[in-house]
Amino acid sequence: MTFFLFCGNIIIMKEIIKLLNENGYEAYVVGGFVRDYMLGVSSKDIDICTNASIDEIIRIFKGRGKAFKQYFAYHIDEDGFSYDITTYRKELKYKRNKPVEIEKAKDFGTDLLRRDFTINTFAIDNQGLFVDMLGARKDFDNRLIKVVGDTNKKLTDDKTRIVRAIRFACTLDFDLDPAIIEFIANKKGHLLNEVTKEFKRSELDKIFESDGIDKFFYIVKRYNLAKYFNIKFNKVVKTYNKYGVWAQIEAELPFSANEKNIISSIRTLVDKKDIKMSDLMLYSKDIIYNAASILNLEKKIRVFYELLDLHSIIDIDIDPNTLFKYVRPEDIKRVYRLVEKSIMEGYLLNKKSDIEEFIRNL
Repeated sequence: MTFFLFCGNIIIMKEIIKLLNENGYEAYVVGGFVRDYMLGVSSKDIDICTNASIDEIIRIFKGRGKAFKQYFAYHIDEDGFSYDITTYRKELKYKRNKPVEIEKAKDFGTDLLRRDFTINTFAIDNQGLFVDMLGARKDFDNRLIKVVGDTNKKLTDDKTRIVRAIRFACTLDFDLDPAIIEFIANKKGHLLNEVTKEFKRSELDKIFESDGIDKFFYIVKRYNLAKYFNIKFNKVVKTYNKYGVWAQIEAELPFSANEKNIISSIRTLVDKKDIKMSDLMLYSKDIIYNAASILNLEKKIRVFYELLDLHSIIDIDIDPNTLFKYVRPEDIKRVYRLVEKSIMEGYLLNKKSDIEEFIRNL
């Protein structure tokens, strides 16, 4: 049973591999696309490796994409998917977390050795069969983030791999290999100062949108990494989306003016320690739900939004916040309709004190 039978929207991917094969070259799908497939996660970024030179790749695809000859890479965007076709290569020297000396590798196995983590070395051949040359399956099954080759060298050559290792551990709920933990614990956190703030922000966004924030803040606190991530925090809880998490921490990282406004608004509501019906008119749902997550008021806010959808032909002299003093959230709608019905049938005066008394006696 092959990968290609189950992978969605693989027509272009198969066509690219077929073109390379027809020109006499090997080709493998490799990396994150395969890993994500095994995790049951969709991905639109597809990496294809081949023994064709970059000049041959350019010739074969005839202007269909864009070449990056210094990286032996060719990029194609089609039908919402991205395809990166690269020549087998060895990365000989790094500078500022990027390879600056690259040479063609003799085979696919050698190319795999340059990659960051074993779970990113899974591949698919032209028959749609899984290929595992570096024991990726064992680490995958053990839910382990493990560096390919020498951990110290790989993480020192490219410090962004330190951030990525932590991000994968958090978003996939995997464990860090003891060698990575030893590297981080050995006061190597300062190397993160050589990672751009833009990259840190991007990776933290992915973590904060996942269920792995507890693991992230544990790792950061355990190994004293907060200052190297340019953040400060105390207690942080999972929220509606990433902005709710950002609102709970101090960060010296890049945010747009709109993002700063969103974060500031969430903090304003949280500082009030309550959310009132009138706030729903002032702030977007994202802001309201993030603040509600932090204040543990999600149930109350859901009822507020349900009440907004209730329409009455009379102006009932009681506000939802008062209702919450007497009624469980799950009963608010029923009680509201009962109050409305009783007023309209003449059994109850539309007066706040009378309505409150009526509700207390229910």
